[in-house]
Amino acid sequence: WEACSYNPVNEADFVAHHLGPILRDDHPDVKLFIFDHNKDHVITWGETILNSSNPASSFVDGTAVHWYAGGMDRLLDGAVGAPNMHRFVSTLKHQNISDSHLILGSEACHCPSTGYAGGDLKVGWARAERYAHTILADLAAGSNGWVEWNLVLDPVGGPNHLGNMCDAPLLAVPYRVGGSHNVSELPNFEHAGHPFGQVKGDTRTREELHAMGNPADYLDRGVVVQPMYYYMGHISRHVRPGSRAIHAIVDDCESGPQSRTFRQTVGDTIVAGGGINDVARVGVEATLWPCEGSTRQEWLLNDEDKLQVFGHDYLGKPTTSCLGHEPDKAFKGLLLTECDKAGIFKMQTLNETAGTVNAIVENADLAVGENCLVASPLEANGGAYGPRGGAQVRVGKCDQPSAAWKFRNKTGELISTFFEDYGGDTCLTTGWPFLQIGAFVDRNNGNEKKTMIVLNEAEDPANYIIRNGDGQIVMTNSIPGHSIQTVVL
Repeated sequence: WEACSYNPVNEADFVAHHLGPILRDDHPDVKLFIFDHNKDHVITWGETILNSSNPASSFVDGTAVHWYAGGMDRLLDGAVGAPNMHRFVSTLKHQNISDSHLILGSEACHCPSTGYAGGDLKVGWARAERYAHTILADLAAGSNGWVEWNLVLDPVGGPNHLGNMCDAPLLAVPYRVGGSHNVSELPNFEHAGHPFGQVKGDTRTREELHAMGNPADYLDRGVVVQPMYYYMGHISRHVRPGSRAIHAIVDDCESGPQSRTFRQTVGDTIVAGGGINDVARVGVEATLWPCEGSTRQEWLLNDEDKLQVFGHDYLGKPTTSCLGHEPDKAFKGLLLTECDKAGIFKMQTLNETAGTVNAIVENADLAVGENCLVASPLEANGGAYGPRGGAQVRVGKCDQPSAAWKFRNKTGELISTFFEDYGGDTCLTTGWPFLQIGAFVDRNNGNEKKTMIVLNEAEDPANYIIRNGDGQIVMTNSIPGHSIQTVVL
């Protein structure tokens, strides 16, 4: 990309001695954001540029981050980096940065090409769900906003002078308008052609596309409105400027471990529910969330003593991966990795009465007694999700409370006992759970409005109860599989 190549030091120098003073003098209303890249290195930039001893810090209004994973696996976009957002918020507090400092999700889009071009309902819907998940996670971590990179594109995801074809909530398809208008399929300034083959959406009737979530009324006007638009609208139409994220999390079922949200019992067999795990993917972060009985929390301790998960991605390709044993340098926690590079875990009894074990990482390059799987709470107390909303796992000392686990072979759950005082069971999770919630309060105009966004990425429906901070029931409801709901109080 045509861009300036900065590191934290020379960006700070440019801001302090050139851009910052000019903007302050000539355009005092313009806000200046630093970084504007992926979440992996945001902390390093913040520690350098926002340090009070750095003259650049006085000119900076905020920090911008992207949702991309940074590698070539585009199915990881929006799937990694949430713990770094919490870590960055903690960094701001430790550096005594003003509460007015803004954190903006400044760029996100799905690549390659468009859901319409692929003609696959699962792809279009999965991309919408990934957007909703990431928006809710970023806002819960302290972000002040989130920006989709593209307002409208052509059917293949352009125009783009580098052939980087990506998706957008809206696609322009004027040639689908009824009648003869002599409108070509692609605009005359689109030079990429069809890099991914025929646009499959063009082969479908308006009725077929309507059934896939692309409303026929808009198709007749030359616009494909994709599921992403509506998923984003569930948030943007109700979580208005000035709203604040407040604590909310989907907790364990009231009836305990025998009745998880998605768990199913078939005869004498306990089956993890929710459908196939679509984030059982190399590079996804291993995290801790309230147990929901889903395939995203089902682990096999295989014959090689490796914790293995199975699934497929939303393109339909089968995937399998195992829990790693070395923390990621950028994200600090353990990731899913190829099984031949994974950790070797020995479950050693810790307290037989309590049923707890140490998960000893036998191939960790650490001293005995310092090589156990441990829960690592998020910084900034986990933001609006709280301590159990995506805590990381690392390798550490075996004698600390965070190293105590319960491993249930029958269900495949690895449960951390470290968070028992905060609520129900907390399970090792691939990425994040299927069922999620974000809650917001808006006190503008002298009124208080509370909004809750409930997101279900599972194939199965889920029943839920909303309680207030005192434990009182506010409402009961259910949500179908692959759905999003907005509740306004």
